[in-house]
Amino acid sequence: MKQETNQEYLLEIKDLTTAFLFDGKPVPVTVNVSYGIKKGEILGIVGESGSGKSVTVKSVLRLLPSPPSSILNGEIYFHGQNLLTLKEKEMQKIRGNKISMIFQEPMTSLNPVYTCGNQITETIMLHQHLSKEEALKKAARMLDLVGIPAPESRLKSYPHQLSGGMRQRVMIAMALSCEPELLIADEPTTALDPTIQAQIITLIKELRDSIGLSVMYITHDLAVVAEICDRVVVMYAGMVMEIAEIRDLFHAPLHPYTQGLMQAMPRINQQSEMLYNIPGMVPHATQMPTGCRFQPRCPYATEVCSQACPELVDAGDGHMVRCFHYEKLRKERVQNG
Repeated sequence: MKQETNQEYLLEIKDLTTAFLFDGKPVPVTVNVSYGIKKGEILGIVGESGSGKSVTVKSVLRLLPSPPSSILNGEIYFHGQNLLTLKEKEMQKIRGNKISMIFQEPMTSLNPVYTCGNQITETIMLHQHLSKEEALKKAARMLDLVGIPAPESRLKSYPHQLSGGMRQRVMIAMALSCEPELLIADEPTTALDPTIQAQIITLIKELRDSIGLSVMYITHDLAVVAEICDRVVVMYAGMVMEIAEIRDLFHAPLHPYTQGLMQAMPRINQQSEMLYNIPGMVPHATQMPTGCRFQPRCPYATEVCSQACPELVDAGDGHMVRCFHYEKLRKERVQNG
């Protein structure tokens, strides 16, 4: 039965808390995470390592082993259906078919003992019930779609015979082979050189424009976010700190953590030899501070920040922020032009 969900979202995560076992006890690593992605949208998920980005999206596809992981509360709706209530057989019809995922390192994601053609056709035959010959033809079309030259011959290649950029394109081709509605890209360009990164980013944008693909793009790189995304979710220490349209986020970030990430971005006209870095580190899940999770590193923190955790509130025009002092930050930005 379909539940009451926000109809503008293709996928909606509501109050998701995922835990892992530490010393035999479940410890939340993400807490009450809520956001959604619209059809045809590229949604950026940003934050430092340990912020809960990948744990959240792997919870969406139920890829986390249980134990040690468990989902303590929350819902994940896809077309109004709660994915967390589905049996594994039902989930298999969605995973890799309606929702696909590409990972950070293609060399560990592709099986080294099978050709690229074998790996793509296996996915197509499993979900679309095509013959081997039909699946090979479709696999060649997918390699062509992602810009791999001589796709028929590349189907016979093993992963080690391809460059890093080519392997990542094969992963994208495999992820798109069943024509998913949603593609989850978990830092897909991190291990690639800048030229190949730019090509993969351009490819994802072109696929969104040509086939209406929705993309959740996970990264720690705000420069990539500025290039590719329509909206951004900023996560820190397992919680959503800010959600905004890309222009709003870069023009007027309202959370001190987002401001810190912006300041840490390298700029061409920057004179300083040292890049800015946010003091301190992301706390471990077993050592979370009381109150606001960012307060030990925050230049705006006051006594209330250590006593209570702020709610995620709408600061206007759908710009969501989790901070007691966001109005102060907004006034400062106005005064500073």
